[in-house]
Amino acid sequence: MVIENKQEIAKNQVKKPIDANKAYFIKLGEKGSWENDCIDQNIMRLGYNDLEHNTCLSGKWGEVRTFFPEGANSGSVTRHINQVQQFYEESDTTLWITFYSNRLWWCFSDTEITLLPDKSKTRKVKGEWCDTDIYGSPLIKSRLSGKLLATQSFQGTICSVRELGYLLHKINGTFEPHVAKAVKAIDELISSLIPIIKNLHPKDLETLTDLIFRQAGWQRTGVAGEVEKDIDLDLLSPITQERIAIQIKSTATENTYAAYKNIFLNMTGYSTFYFITHSPDSKLEKLLETENEDNLIFWGVEKIAQQSVRAGLMGWLIDKAS
Repeated sequence: MVIENKQEIAKNQVKKPIDANKAYFIKLGEKGSWENDCIDQNIMRLGYNDLEHNTCLSGKWGEVRTFFPEGANSGSVTRHINQVQQFYEESDTTLWITFYSNRLWWCFSDTEITLLPDKSKTRKVKGEWCDTDIYGSPLIKSRLSGKLLATQSFQGTICSVRELGYLLHKINGTFEPHVAKAVKAIDELISSLIPIIKNLHPKDLETLTDLIFRQAGWQRTGVAGEVEKDIDLDLLSPITQERIAIQIKSTATENTYAAYKNIFLNMTGYSTFYFITHSPDSKLEKLLETENEDNLIFWGVEKIAQQSVRAGLMGWLIDKAS
């Protein structure tokens, strides 16, 4: 799939989804100065050192107002008190998030509040801070909605997360209904391209592979299919100067694959070798279920179809089939 379908993964893994009626973002220290320690120690930490701990603990929020400077803006004081109250009074079923090291982190927290010597306060995390969904996929910021990421620009310390439904879907490795519909459509498109790819002439399969890698920024160092007898495509990354070699076969057997693997592994000057075929025999398919070579990558027809969609080559394929 072009978009990783975690709902498909879930079919083979039993995981208990998390649930929460509300979630809060917490900024861990001024400019994130406490982030590393809080993540490492599995705590949440709040400043407001001038606010008396026992008064907050007893819930005397009217009295807490007296700890703010006389003449302070009433609305601003109320907002500050609300944030401190949330830290002190939210239950252990409230979901907390923060952003650190280019990832989203989430946790639930025990309700006990501890006063530190510098008058800051902490709540211990239940378990640990987590930066992955329940299936172990990293919650990288670049793969999160801008609406959720906007939370980190909050000027205060604690704020409610409005995108609660979206957040729970991300943590549980599921999709919102409208996204699931789009993913299903892409999956159906990929499936519909498979018979077209299987019918490609060998030269057309070479051209398709060439187009996929060129769309990804790779440059050919020679004519496709005429580089040398054991390589169909010799490609170079113009940024990193990394070179990769590709062998393309419309059909392939276990013996064919083994022969090229031996050739590839004895070549020098290439970081990675790709063996691409749309029709491996049953023995080769079985072998590839357990094959695990970091610098030798196999593409079957589904992977070719996925990459064709990612590269926007559906029209090219349809033209070839019609």
